[in-house]
Amino acid sequence: MNIVEVCNKKTVPDVFGQEIRGNIRETGIGGIEEVLTSEVYRFEGISSRDELTRIAGEILVDAVAQDYFTGDSNVERRNGYTVVDVFYRKGVTDAVSDTVVIAMRDAGIRTGVSVSTGRRYYLKGNITDGDVRTICEKVLVNPLIQEYALVQRKGKNE
Repeated sequence: MNIVEVCNKKTVPDVFGQEIRGNIRETGIGGIEEVLTSEVYRFEGISSRDELTRIAGEILVDAVAQDYFTGDSNVERRNGYTVVDVFYRKGVTDAVSDTVVIAMRDAGIRTGVSVSTGRRYYLKGNITDGDVRTICEKVLVNPLIQEYALVQRKGKNE
C-alpha cells in the first residue's frame, strides 16, 4: 500500500485544524497547543514511485496552497506530535476516492487501482492516552462510518 499525504503549505493557515483545536477545548481537554490536518490517500495496486508522484502532483495537490508527501515522510518530520488517521469503515461509500479514480482514468493513468481517503490529525500538546481516546471518540470520528488508528504517539504518558 502506498500513501500520499496532502497538507497546506507552511504559509497557508490550517483553518480546519484551528477549528478542531477549539472543538477539543470544548471537551474540557486543555493541553492541546496545536492541531494540524491533512488529507491522506491510500493506494493499492500502484508499484511505481513515478506513477504515485504523478498522481499526487497532477490530481491531488493544489500546487499554490498545498504540499504532498509520500509514505510517512511528513509524520517523521513532525517530531513531538501525536498523529491519528481517520478513515471510512469498509463498506462505507467514499465519494472522494471514486472521484480520484475517475481523475486518474481521465489523466491516462492505468485503472485497477484501489483508493481510500481519510484525514490525518497532528496533535501537539501535553495530553494523556485517555485524552487522545476522548479526542478521537468525541471530536475526530463518527463511529458509525469511520475508524481511527494511532500512527504516532508523542507527549505525556507515551
